[in-house]
Order: sequence, then C-alpha cells, then structure tokens
Amino acid sequence: MDHAKATDTMEYSIDRREDHQACVVHVDGDIDIAVVPELKQALDQVIETGCTNVVIDLERVTYADSSALGLLVWLDHRLQPRHGKAVLAGANRDVGRIFELSGLLSVAGCLEESDDLGTAMACIDVVGASAELEWSRVIEVEADVQQLAGARDRVCDLLSTLEFGDAALFDIKVALGEALANAVRHGSPDEEDSVIAVEVLAYPDRVVFEVTDSGSGFDGYHACSDDIYAVSGRGVMFMRALMDSVCFAPADGGGTTVRLVKHRPAEADR
Repeated sequence: MDHAKATDTMEYSIDRREDHQACVVHVDGDIDIAVVPELKQALDQVIETGCTNVVIDLERVTYADSSALGLLVWLDHRLQPRHGKAVLAGANRDVGRIFELSGLLSVAGCLEESDDLGTAMACIDVVGASAELEWSRVIEVEADVQQLAGARDRVCDLLSTLEFGDAALFDIKVALGEALANAVRHGSPDEEDSVIAVEVLAYPDRVVFEVTDSGSGFDGYHACSDDIYAVSGRGVMFMRALMDSVCFAPADGGGTTVRLVKHRPAEADR
C-alpha cells in the first residue's frame, strides 16, 4: 500500500498492482473540494513512479461534485502522454449520473468505466509476456441493421478454432449482437455513411471483442432501465451477464468503443 489517509468526510488508500503496472484507489465517503487536492497529490506521486493505469474504486463513494470531475480531467491529462488509462469502478447510480451529466466519459481519451473492481482490473487489459496476442482480425460493417446478422456470423466463424462450446458461442453472439445494435442506434449519426468496426483479438486465456462506432458517445448508463416492462434498455444488461468483462471508452477520433472479454475454456474443459 503506497498511501492511506482519512479526513472528516473521506478515507482513501492506494494499492499498487505491479503485475498490471496499475494502482487501485479505494475511496470511502465524499469526493469534494476539501479532499481533491490531497488525493491529486497522492495520485501524482504514484504516477511519477510508474503507475500508468489507475483504477478508482467508487463502490463506497456517496457524493461527487464538480471537484471530482476536475480530478478526472486532470488524471486524463496526466495519463494520456503515458498511454495509460483510468477505470472508474462500481459507481452507484447517483454518482454515475453525475458522470453522465458531465459528458466527460464521452470525450476523455483515458477514462473508462466498469461495474466493479474485478471487471475494472480486466479493463486494464495489460497482457503480459505469458499471454501474447495469438491473432487479431478487423471486420467493418455498414451501420445498417440488415448487416448485423452477417457480422455476428463472421465473428463466430473466426472463433471456430478456439474450442468454445455451443453455449459459449451463443453467449458471445448475443452479447456481440447487442453491442452492434447499440452502435447502430446510438453511434451512427449518418447511417448511410457510418461504418462500425469489430476487432477480434485472441489471447491464450481470453478473446477480446472491440466494437467501435463513430457517434457522439455511448457510455452504457442511459440505455439501462430498472423497468422490466420497458420496451428497450436490456442490451447492456445482456452484455454484462453473458461476458466476463464489459467496458465502455471513448474511441480515437470520436465515437465509442465497447470492449467485451470472454475467457477461453481451460485445457481440462476442452
């Protein structure tokens, strides 16, 4: 543990994860103008010592204001030259709504979000020497709902040599289909000219699917609904239920990248 501190309204600690070149910031309480300067100073110190990826554990955060958003802007600027990223993990609905209202996650190049700490660590996606990329493929799809079935089938054909079972392949197809559908609905400002890119990356232990659109941004929050009778809004729920990790991040040049991760079956299960 690099840092631990308590104030009247917040406690925080910073743990370094050497295997990910990452630091995990556990925050409990309020993130406001009283605590942001000290938290920024602590983060600056660990970034200077090589922490290029920052996970902020927000599960116990009960309040965040414009000062918290300013901290994230500063963090984005600090990490961009280092090609790092910051993942916001486990924000409750109220805190998440503050991020959504700001629009920050749609424009900040280094910021991503995830449901919980475990998923956030997967979002860091730092692959060690023991998990070198085996292959990657890119498929481009017109932003047309009539093209989605063919895109789903093409991706599943790519996975035919990876020994996924029928049930796992179906899960992938459903999750990928929801990501593609959202890219058409929310990320294609001009359907006739818009193109959606699907990159498939195979590692020894997982397959990563990155669906990138060219729209104004889709962060995964506003499409979710607590109303089980709502006519839409279940796509992100399916993605998160069927995949091992789901992350949303701004894409280079605009738009959104949805990263889906599915673990490959262990040799004993093949």
